[in-house]
Amino acid sequence: MSGPAAFWDSRLEGMFRSAQRVGLFESLGRVYADFPEVTCDNCARCCFESPGVFFVEHLDALRLLSDMPTARREELLRRALRELFFSWIEPDRTCIFLEPSGCAIYERRPLACRLFGVVSHVQRDQAEAEARMAARHEATRLELMGIKVPEAVITRALLSCDRVRDQRGRPVRVDAEAMAARVADLDAALLPREVVLQEFCFHSVGERLGAAAFGQETVHGMRLPLLRRAQSGETMEDLLEEVWQRAGLGDVLQTEVRDR
Repeated sequence: MSGPAAFWDSRLEGMFRSAQRVGLFESLGRVYADFPEVTCDNCARCCFESPGVFFVEHLDALRLLSDMPTARREELLRRALRELFFSWIEPDRTCIFLEPSGCAIYERRPLACRLFGVVSHVQRDQAEAEARMAARHEATRLELMGIKVPEAVITRALLSCDRVRDQRGRPVRVDAEAMAARVADLDAALLPREVVLQEFCFHSVGERLGAAAFGQETVHGMRLPLLRRAQSGETMEDLLEEVWQRAGLGDVLQTEVRDR
């Protein structure tokens, strides 16, 4: 597979094999296993958007995608690109992996999902305040460029939840920074330390797929025109099909990683 559709190109395949060879996926599983068993109301309010993933989690997500039937894989990739380009005008979106029956990847859900509802109030409140501030700042920037961002998009984030309990019905608390640092250490086995420290390697699947398909700068250049066209009356479905064809995504992820 070659060209802009190579979400699983030779570079990523090489990094996947490196991660596999040194046992990073098993190490990631051990981090996940250190979370206590919890229960909740299963309201799915926490699935309001696709979570950020560390790089090692992204490789695991690509493995999941490449194992899926072609039609299913295409559906999820289209959802990811729709979120990537149109999230600022779609307040009712949800995580690309959320199905009517629940999370499609629950057993392999990333760290961000596992942390929801189990961090301390101090960490939770700080994260929520920072997210709202960042959303307000970006909305202001977009509005200066002619994009009307619905207020519901800015205020939609739900970073706090008091419904998560352990098996005895007690609140659960986990040190989010310590857990994140452990996964970041796994990323550091694949990426330069300065990259890990600078970005904390935390981007959504859609962001990573878009960067692979077009390049990060091209994604930024595409977003504003697409948003303007959507708000001028063109349907998102037609615009998404245009994006899909531009990236050559008909053959995406057809090449499997062998001997996994």
